Amino acid sequence: MMTITIVSTADRPDLVTTTGTWRWEEFVKDGMELSEILRLEAECASNGALMPTVLVMLDEQRPVGMVALCLDDLEGRPDLNPWLAELYVDPAHRGKGHALRLIEELEALARSSDIERLSLYTSTAQGLYSLAGWTTTETFERRGKTFSHFPSCRSTYSCILL
Repeated sequence: MMTITIVSTADRPDLVTTTGTWRWEEFVKDGMELSEILRLEAECASNGALMPTVLVMLDEQRPVGMVALCLDDLEGRPDLNPWLAELYVDPAHRGKGHALRLIEELEALARSSDIERLSLYTSTAQGLYSLAGWTTTETFERRGKTFSHFPSCRSTYSCILL
């Protein structure tokens, strides 16, 4: 029987190298050096603030995925704060519902922190977020890619219509 747990990097700073490497490889490889991402990841884990928070899914104590709660994920759109950001599941562990569980865990953290609205954007995972109950309200172009903006529309969250 596999044991799945979700922890924050604030509680498990030993996971910072893994989450920082995932973040760099998946989201910012062309824009920043790995050493800078690792420094920022360690700073996030030790700052004691709600945002940013990085949640890490562990399978038998091995990291298999992550998601972040943060501010200012989309440059020039502070009106959409806060964000569900950088959802990542290791390729060997995809297709097992881990992404949905990470989304649910981040939503629960937001609700317990009295956050009434979350936003996210994606160019590749619209189907996943729709499955999780999120609705696209805006599409936009950036660096030659089309992105969809999803404000959360579940349970106690209210939608932003753009």
